[in-house]
Amino acid sequence: MSIENDIIEMYEKRFERREIPKPASKSTVYQHQNNLIKLHTEISMSPPKLFGQMNWLETKSATEIHDIIKVLPGRKGPIGVATQRQYLTSVLVALRVIDFAGAQDRQLFKDISDLLNGSVKAEIDTYREKLKIETAETMPSYDSVMALTEKYIGGSQGDLDTKIILRIYTTYPIRLEAADLIYIDSFAKYTKMKKGILTQNYIVAGKKKILFSFSDYKTADRYGTAEIVVKDKMLKRLLHEKVLLTTPDTSLFGITRKALSKRITDFFDRNEIPGVSPTLLAKIIETNAFHSMPEDMRNKMKNMAEFRKHSLDTQMKFYVH
Repeated sequence: MSIENDIIEMYEKRFERREIPKPASKSTVYQHQNNLIKLHTEISMSPPKLFGQMNWLETKSATEIHDIIKVLPGRKGPIGVATQRQYLTSVLVALRVIDFAGAQDRQLFKDISDLLNGSVKAEIDTYREKLKIETAETMPSYDSVMALTEKYIGGSQGDLDTKIILRIYTTYPIRLEAADLIYIDSFAKYTKMKKGILTQNYIVAGKKKILFSFSDYKTADRYGTAEIVVKDKMLKRLLHEKVLLTTPDTSLFGITRKALSKRITDFFDRNEIPGVSPTLLAKIIETNAFHSMPEDMRNKMKNMAEFRKHSLDTQMKFYVH
């Protein structure tokens, strides 16, 4: 068995036991595999082929492993604390692979879990709060972003794919999953597909209804397939135009997530609103949505967040429907 197959098998076992809503996506498996190979190579000076070669899981403490992770090279120096969290989570995955039944009883598993829920979480929270303040000070206005995109989307000139991408990301603050959308040409076909396990992202288009179905996204292992019924009239019109040009069961855009991100950033760069990435665009949209709420509704949300002892961010993500 390879490292990749061992990770897949572990997630399938957890799914069978109903510990998780679905098996791991390809991107999740790849991330854990890549993290563990890099970490093992840093420790042992050679890449591993099997989990059995990772003897440091038996000999090193959580603190020692975290100290090694902290100095792993990133794009601009050592990796940040959010990436450190990803590596520590990958170590927990490795422990589940080598000792599925007893992983959570191991001291290393407990100690890494304590790190993730303690000092690492606190550092991430501090970093995010600082970043939020810095972003708010330099963030382009919602009105300027929307005026630009509305003019381009509604114009007679311009690229159809770019118009659709801009409309998606100014309507739904999702990540880069739209790059992966595969066109399904009937809801009957999609309903049959749902009887199995969905692992990819789809756009399902009927004569009147259009649906986005996401099964390969960052937190899919926790929340399962997410479906969005497209109600925006302009977006529906553009998508109906696009699917007429697309072969069923093929990619809607035919681009990577990286290329989709670049297309958005390049559009705003060309139009003198530089630095607007999909992530920043989502922040602009969500910030406007929150501040457009009546004051009493915002206060109620803050009060409920305090009563339940979680942040307003958590309230917005998980408790507002």
